[in-house]
Amino acid sequence: MEKQIIPILIYHSIQSVPHTDVMRSLHVHPKSFALQMWILKILGYRGCSVSEATASFRSGTTEKLVALTFDDGYKNFLTNAMPGLKKYGFSATVYAVSDLVGTSNRWDSKNGISDNKLMDYSDLRMCVSEGIEVGCHSSTYTSLTAEAVELAREVTFAKETLENNLDICIYTFCYPYGHFNDSVINEVSNAGYKSATTMIRSRATANDDGFCLPRVPITWHTLPHLFLAKVLTKYEDVRKYS
Repeated sequence: MEKQIIPILIYHSIQSVPHTDVMRSLHVHPKSFALQMWILKILGYRGCSVSEATASFRSGTTEKLVALTFDDGYKNFLTNAMPGLKKYGFSATVYAVSDLVGTSNRWDSKNGISDNKLMDYSDLRMCVSEGIEVGCHSSTYTSLTAEAVELAREVTFAKETLENNLDICIYTFCYPYGHFNDSVINEVSNAGYKSATTMIRSRATANDDGFCLPRVPITWHTLPHLFLAKVLTKYEDVRKYS
């Protein structure tokens, strides 16, 4: 039997920004996003959460799935992504930074990246009510491999904070900046998460470690032909360890 392949797509902000914006690639134009969701639908894919994807690997089902992840939990998810997801019956995973819920992407200010509002807990509860998975993206969005980092606070306490405020269980983690090592993986596993996503580039399969799941970046510059290549071909797979 051919192994199941599930692209786990990385999105951040879904909004239009000026061409002069620093790191414009962090954004995807709402019209581009809408087209990408339509493409997935007509190709017979269902957009799902990370937990749904990993459950599919365990069960061995052959459903055509694409996991949709939205790092950081930007407020524009509600206005510019949620309608398209609902239109096609898609789910997704939104990764929230627990200490910064309801504020903005403060970690980006030192790099000159424009201020972008994050969802508050009311917004995240709305996501949950609409079938969107909320995952954890640490407490403060700091590199978890830094020498002075408090892993327990960034991983375990962050999980507890989100769970207490949303009254749900948090099952999936996303490493800030894609930085992780064995100590970080152990902390994530021991905290009770069931999966974690990385910045390693590839489509995911059941052979991948559930705490080192690779993903496929979707940016401002991902035109339709490139989007198709990323989802349908080995375009990203060959970049796995490059």
